[in-house]
Amino acid sequence: MEDEQQKLLRRLNRRTRFTQFLAWLALFFTMVGIAAGYKNWLRIHDKAKAGVQGVEEIRKELSSFAKQERVAVLEKEINDNFKDNKAHLDSAMHELRNIQDSTQHIAETVYTQVEALTKQQEAIVKIQTPTIKDWSLGEVHFLLQTAVQRFNLKQDQTGAIAAFKLADSLLVERGSLEFLPVRKQISEDIAAVNQYAIADTSALSQKIDSLLEQLKPLPKPEKEESPVEELIPTRIVEKSEGENNRKGSIVARMTATINKAVVIRKESKTLQAEMDIEAKERLYQLLSLRLETLRMMLLQGDDKNYHQQAKRIKELTKSYYPEETNGKLLDQLDDLDGANLAPKLPDVSRSLTLLEELMTKTMTKKDSS
Repeated sequence: MEDEQQKLLRRLNRRTRFTQFLAWLALFFTMVGIAAGYKNWLRIHDKAKAGVQGVEEIRKELSSFAKQERVAVLEKEINDNFKDNKAHLDSAMHELRNIQDSTQHIAETVYTQVEALTKQQEAIVKIQTPTIKDWSLGEVHFLLQTAVQRFNLKQDQTGAIAAFKLADSLLVERGSLEFLPVRKQISEDIAAVNQYAIADTSALSQKIDSLLEQLKPLPKPEKEESPVEELIPTRIVEKSEGENNRKGSIVARMTATINKAVVIRKESKTLQAEMDIEAKERLYQLLSLRLETLRMMLLQGDDKNYHQQAKRIKELTKSYYPEETNGKLLDQLDDLDGANLAPKLPDVSRSLTLLEELMTKTMTKKDSS
């Protein structure tokens, strides 16, 4: 019986060990599954966090996306307008080239016709005596000299053009083919005189009068108390007071003394607002004097000192007048400063030089004959 009981116990022990082995094996696989699931959950959690961050970034950039769309629309409109303007400009340039070619052709044709008419007139004028022809040539020379002198010395455009036209009419009456280049050069000199731009003294003087009216002294505003603040920052004061309560240090006492003695006043007013009535009146008198000096230099044609005076007036206006007032004043001063009182004179003596050369050749031919 004992043998059977021992055998039974051994069987039970073997079964118990096998059962434990199965239990541990199941527990192992369960732990492996849990670990794999947790790892998968972590991966999903990281992806979810990345997705949330991406959504937040997209929300922040939504406004910029809208702005980019507006910029793209504006850029498209600008490009379309540029293409349209370029097409109009190309067509306008094409028309201008056609006009230039046709005008040049007409000018050459007219010159050919003038040359033919001069040949016909030369045969008729041969009956005149050489003395009368020489006198008319001398008068042409005198008129060309007068035109050049009036323009170079006095910038008299009207008188110079009148003298050039009288000289050209005398050459027409003379009817000589060899002086046709002189007539052509006279027309070019007249064009150069017409293109010479002179500053409009009257208009600039009226602008100076307008500035004198606008620069009148402004009334003095009522006084306001200026705010006061302590020199030492708040955090330093609090720390110093704490140390003073604890130790009674020298630094704390010095800080308190400085806080009581030193103040900073905030000056929010402009220099013009702080000036009294007498100072404003003196400023107005100074600006009036400078503007009258500017007018005198304008009438004298002193370009260098004129621009220096205009710059000084602008500096005074910027310094002493508030921004809401000096904007229009500075624009008008810029217009005055932009005037050119001494433009470069063009050379209008080429017709005179050409006439003298032809007269010298004519005299040489007569002497040789």
